[in-house]
Amino acid sequence: MTIGHPSPRTPRPLRRRPMLRPMSQLPNLVTLSSLACGLTAIRFAMSTGSTLTHRVALVLGLMFAAAVLDGLDGRLARLLDAQSPMGAQLDSLCDAINFGVAPALITYVLVASTPSGPLLTSWAWLAAMIYAGAIVLRLGRFNVLHETPETYPFDPEFFVGVPAPAAAWLALVPVVLVQEFGDGWWSHAITSSAWLVVVAILAYSRLPTFTFKTTRLPQSAIPLVLLACFVVLAALFTFPYLTILALLAVYVAHIPFAVRQRRFLISHPAVWTVPKAERRALRRDRRREGRQSRKRQRPVLGRVARLRHLRRKQ
Repeated sequence: MTIGHPSPRTPRPLRRRPMLRPMSQLPNLVTLSSLACGLTAIRFAMSTGSTLTHRVALVLGLMFAAAVLDGLDGRLARLLDAQSPMGAQLDSLCDAINFGVAPALITYVLVASTPSGPLLTSWAWLAAMIYAGAIVLRLGRFNVLHETPETYPFDPEFFVGVPAPAAAWLALVPVVLVQEFGDGWWSHAITSSAWLVVVAILAYSRLPTFTFKTTRLPQSAIPLVLLACFVVLAALFTFPYLTILALLAVYVAHIPFAVRQRRFLISHPAVWTVPKAERRALRRDRRREGRQSRKRQRPVLGRVARLRHLRRKQ
């Protein structure tokens, strides 16, 4: 038996990794910059080198920068055509820290853990953990719902629950109140902790809230919108904390309208494919018809006149 030489192996073709454009990583850089702002806000909240007023101003400014950068990274990715699964996961992880961990720690350090008994401090820490856990669960549910097919064609018009950036600013309401009005019942450990739990419930709930991403403005409304934005910016520079509280109050007040709008859309499949402007006109017409039908059903005579009429019949 002859031993032959081993057959030479055929060389494998070299697989070249796809070359990435440098500009395609710009959205990820913006996301990481947002994370840096959130972590730095936690640092300033825990530091003791400056006055409380100065620290709170820096913390709120950094949280505002984190929210702005979080809103820019997705739009920048779509503009540069640089959307990727890694970018989506990176954005979700950074949101969990910026809008889940950071607001919980900031509210706990600056307000909820004020000098009180150990029981109240433990309750405040429990509320902070509940809020952070609710935001993480909400983001996980958002990722799952984002990959599943939509139930209704109008689903892109609504968020499921309060989104994480809005929930973060709602969680910071006790901090803003202390900065504007000083200590009060809103700065108590029980009140601020209960508020964190309420915001956590709103974030993880299935209440619909408007996204405002699919809203298209007519050309005639653009000057009014620009004027409203200018007024809000001027108010932010003049009365920053009162303006933040007013904007948050308006946001919370819109939730019942969003619930009503979604219920109307679910019960009226004929308007699913109708543009929003025509949809509002249809709702006005239906309300007008409902008022007219109720007027027809009302008795013509008043109560006293109706009793006299019945007595005469008897």
